[in-house]
Amino acid sequence: MGRILFVDDDTDALETYVKAVSLGNHQADVASSAMEGWKLVKKNAYDLIFVDLNIPQVSGYELIEKITRDRRTKFIPVVVISALPEDNLVDAVLNAGAQHFLEKPVALVDLLSVIEKFEAESSL
Repeated sequence: MGRILFVDDDTDALETYVKAVSLGNHQADVASSAMEGWKLVKKNAYDLIFVDLNIPQVSGYELIEKITRDRRTKFIPVVVISALPEDNLVDAVLNAGAQHFLEKPVALVDLLSVIEKFEAESSL
């Protein structure tokens, strides 16, 4: 079983994500802001992190940079979930260290497929 963090201010989406990953016997934590997400990342060991770019306080992009620059967390795969799929944005988040990009609204089959991909690569 893997531990997954979702950082998104959309509570309905978070609820759906948590239900979906629990079907795969993964443990899911949620944060509604980048600051809350960063506190959880520093406190817990995660196998995979999903980050929305448009979140309160600090942007998801800045959170991704923090995660990927910190020596303790830089190896945790980060997947962006965003309704803003412009090519330059996708390139920017991938250059910042994210490994994958999912466009909102996220189909559960796509979410689970991404989790399975990282699970196969790292044995979540």
